[in-house]
Amino acid sequence: MDVKDILVISDLDGTLIDRNFTVSERNRQAIQRFQSKGGHFTIATGRSQEAGARYFAAAGPNHPGIILNGTVIYDFESGEILWNHPLNGKSAKEYIEKIHERFPSTGIEIFATQGLGVIQSNDFIGKHLSREGIHDFEPNIFDGRPLCKALIADEAETVQEIIAFTKTFPHEDVRFVTSSAYYLEMLPAGIDKGVALKKLAERYGLSVNQIYAIGDYYNDIELLQAAGFAAMPQNAPEDLKHLADLVVCSCDDGAVADLIEYIEQKVQ
Repeated sequence: MDVKDILVISDLDGTLIDRNFTVSERNRQAIQRFQSKGGHFTIATGRSQEAGARYFAAAGPNHPGIILNGTVIYDFESGEILWNHPLNGKSAKEYIEKIHERFPSTGIEIFATQGLGVIQSNDFIGKHLSREGIHDFEPNIFDGRPLCKALIADEAETVQEIIAFTKTFPHEDVRFVTSSAYYLEMLPAGIDKGVALKKLAERYGLSVNQIYAIGDYYNDIELLQAAGFAAMPQNAPEDLKHLADLVVCSCDDGAVADLIEYIEQKVQ
C-alpha cells in the first residue's frame, strides 16, 4: 500500500491538539509532509464547525471532517454539510427538560447544524464558550431546525449522577456518551464517529484497511473500531488502550506525528 492510498483521521481534543488547545508544529509538519506525498488527512471531533474551524485551518486537512461526534460530515473549505443525522427534536427537548429539572445548575448547550443554544450556563459552560470564542447564542434553539447534540457539563461526580439518572427513563432514540470527565453528550441513537467514518469512506471509495484512526477517549471508540488500524496517544485512559494497534506518545508531544511517522516507515 502506498501513502496515497491511506486516510489518517484524528480526533482533536487530547489527540491532535495538546492540553493548551494548540496544534503543535511537529504535528503540522507531519501532516503537511504526509499530504505532500499524496496521503489523505482529516479530523473527527465532537466540536461544532465554529469551534473546529481554527483547528482545521491550523492542521490543513485535505478532506471534509466529521464534527459534532459523528452527526455531521462537514466541508470546511466550502462550508457545505455533506451528510447529517439529527436528533428527534421533540423527544430531545423532553429529555433535556427532564435533566434540567433534576439538575437545575448543570450547564447545558444544544448544537444545531447551524447555531447554538444555551439552556443553562455554569462555570464549565462559561469556560467552554470563552475558550472557543463563541458569543452568539440562539434564543430559541427548539424552533424546528435540525439539532445534532446536547452537551451537559458539570463536576465529574455530578456527571456520573446524571448518567445514572438517564437510566431511570426510556430514551431509545438517543444515547449518552462522555467526551471528558466533565462532559456528557446526548446524540442520536446509532450515530457516532464510526458511522460517519463509514459514510466518509463510501464517499471517497476507501476500504477499511486504508484508514488509520487515532483518538483518546470513550467517544472515539467507534471511530477506532471502524478503521483498519487504531492508534491511541499515551494520555488515553488505560482501560481503552487494548483497542489500539499502536500506542503513540502523548498529545502534548505530537501523537499524530508519531502515527504518521509509523505509517511512513511501514510503507517505505
